[in-house]
Amino acid sequence: MSLKSIFRNSAALALFFVPIISLHFLLADLILAGDAFERHNQPKITVVYPKANQTVTATDSTFILGNVSGLEELKNVAFSINDNKVRLHSSGRFLAFIPIEPDSFLFTLKVDFSYVSENDTLISRTSIHQLKVYIPPPLGRIPLDTMLISGDYKRPRGNLTIAANDELRVAFHATPGHIAWFSIDGIVDSIPMNESAPQPQTYWGEAVFGAGEVPESLLLKGIYTGSWTVPPDARIDTAAITYHLAVPHPSEIFYQLFTTGDNVYFKMLAKYAEYDSIPTITSQSAYKVTFNDPAFPFTVRYIDSVQTVRHGPRRGYQSIFQPEGVTALAIGATGDWYKLQLSKTQTAWVNQNSVQKLQPGIRPAHTYLIVVRSELHGRKLKFEFPLSGKHPFNIIEDDRRTIRLQLFGVTTDTDWIRYDFDDDLIDIASWSQPEEDLYEFKIALRKDIWGYNTYYKGNTLFLELIKPPDNLRSLRGKVIVVDPGHSADPGSIGPSGYTEAEANLAIALELKKKLESKGVRVVMTRSDTSHVALYDRPAIAKISGADLFVSIHNNALPDGVNPFTNNGTSIYYYHPHSINLARAIHSEMLKATQLPDHGLYHGNLAVNRPTQYPAVLIECAFMIIPEQEEMLKTDRFRKRIAKAITKGIENFLKDFAKKNR
Repeated sequence: MSLKSIFRNSAALALFFVPIISLHFLLADLILAGDAFERHNQPKITVVYPKANQTVTATDSTFILGNVSGLEELKNVAFSINDNKVRLHSSGRFLAFIPIEPDSFLFTLKVDFSYVSENDTLISRTSIHQLKVYIPPPLGRIPLDTMLISGDYKRPRGNLTIAANDELRVAFHATPGHIAWFSIDGIVDSIPMNESAPQPQTYWGEAVFGAGEVPESLLLKGIYTGSWTVPPDARIDTAAITYHLAVPHPSEIFYQLFTTGDNVYFKMLAKYAEYDSIPTITSQSAYKVTFNDPAFPFTVRYIDSVQTVRHGPRRGYQSIFQPEGVTALAIGATGDWYKLQLSKTQTAWVNQNSVQKLQPGIRPAHTYLIVVRSELHGRKLKFEFPLSGKHPFNIIEDDRRTIRLQLFGVTTDTDWIRYDFDDDLIDIASWSQPEEDLYEFKIALRKDIWGYNTYYKGNTLFLELIKPPDNLRSLRGKVIVVDPGHSADPGSIGPSGYTEAEANLAIALELKKKLESKGVRVVMTRSDTSHVALYDRPAIAKISGADLFVSIHNNALPDGVNPFTNNGTSIYYYHPHSINLARAIHSEMLKATQLPDHGLYHGNLAVNRPTQYPAVLIECAFMIIPEQEEMLKTDRFRKRIAKAITKGIENFLKDFAKKNR
């Protein structure tokens, strides 16, 4: 090969290798950059709440919380959720309140950041995490120019079994501004229905824990309601209800037109002008009804002692803690709930799993109550009511110095009420018969009630009025049950993953030390991470002879409530004799924590329902607020809470003593 050829080939090779060498250095630079990127670790986004594919029961906005790790040595960090800028708190924690839309909804969480490579190049990157949830759409509004029956409104929890002289209530959702009625084939025809005022699709979370406002978008029009009293001769098995909807008479439309000024009615007139008769549509209920079922009435017996009597299926409590063996008459049903006839006009509901159906022909006992007497046993003043059977009952605290016992299925023959002369609690006791099968015994007291207990021995009902412990000006010798809420159930979870169960226990242990330093005998429902079932907690208090019960919790919010404007310290009680304890602790907690006042609540909570002692549940702070979660992790904040609760209890005891000298 000639020199010229070698030179020519070498030049070609050189031209070939130059790009390769440049590419090599470029790749080396990218590898170095990649190494630096790996050393820095791409930020990891963890969403604590909500969980993937969860149904989020909010309307237009909801909160999302979690943390971003791996931010060390990164620069120019910016965090956003669905293009909304979100602040990252210490340790990368975040909480945001983000607009949402119904149906499948995607949260896109994005961290923009930069880092410096080993060759001092500033490199920008983005880390993205997506989370899909489901947002149930609210009931849709039906346009006025569309004739439609959407379906049942607030459908019953199952099929209905209704007795003679009871009321069938019917409601459905349809086009507003129309004429409506319902019928049941072969039984009744043309029962008129009225259109209600716009109904709020009540969002309980916002109503209780937020501003209490119902957005205009949730006011639902076109709710038609009607009712019919079932006659004794109406008998049918599992029939559907037929809904009817008709266009109003043109004169009615013109009236609405001129009173509302709504041009939509012009469309309605134009749409139906071609019809010779009034257009009508029908639809059937998704549930069935049965009238005068021959299987009813029958007697049921309560099978344990923690059951309640309710005002409706899964509705509010009418009476709590009905003892095992109490009997009542079932007259109807909705799904798996029995309707009970307590007295001539009062009815109630009980789940079928809570009672035993007795043989046909057995009826609840009826008692003519002749005598009531009281007897003092230490701190307990016992009233005895000798009955012919175990009757349903209800206790009502009208105020802290008036107690009423209602006995169902009892008629007065009470010629005698015997007092214990040594007792200084009772002012006067009296009876009344408000209606047939409802006997009421009223006790007026000279001093505030501390607590009470009710139970049967045989067929004798005992009502114990419990007096306060001695020496209320000191905590010494008192028995206080401290309940760290949750255990196996972690409760609410903070942005960093710190659980409520952990925070509750840490505060409760500090409270235990503080109370014991004052001479209190503290009973803990749990002292470690062991699981304690919810209903075992008040049982521990009862066995321990508790004077007071304090349950320690830390808060979160229902979906859709804005945590930036709704957070802080709150207290819950259930019975009136517990409210002053709640007020006293709440006042001291606000001073100690310097957190917003999130409210004093009457709350139907299992640990507050027992009647024997004042009981409260304390929501110390908000787990989901990054700053408050951080405070809960510190000994200083826990000790401040323990001191505040102790001071609140002391103030309650002293105030009780002062008012009841």
